[in-house]
Amino acid sequence: MGYSSLDLRRRLVEAYESGLCLSYEHAAELFGVGRATVSRTLRRKRETGDVRYKPGGHRERVLDRQWLAEHAEKYPDARRQDRADAWENKSGIRVCAQTISKVLREIGWTYKKRHQWRVSGIQKGTN
Repeated sequence: MGYSSLDLRRRLVEAYESGLCLSYEHAAELFGVGRATVSRTLRRKRETGDVRYKPGGHRERVLDRQWLAEHAEKYPDARRQDRADAWENKSGIRVCAQTISKVLREIGWTYKKRHQWRVSGIQKGTN
């Protein structure tokens, strides 16, 4: 229901609470959403008194960009998993290889075939 409007969620709750919908399945069919959406919406209403989503946001990044840049310079041929393991050994915080890739791209590193390159096109480790 991530793309559903606040109005739709409120109407779903009203219909269920007024007895118009006899079950979660019936409410889901009537409003064209999944049963789990009905369940989550009604639970949110019971627990918080409203159907609005909680304010959210992304977690603070747990990977030190400076450390990763230095690691990439020092070990240009390291695999993503090797970098993730090295970060865990240093910080005690586990990150996945996908996070390593994302942050490497953000700081200007990319993988090309078997070599790691700076985005500027200069191969690392050959100078």
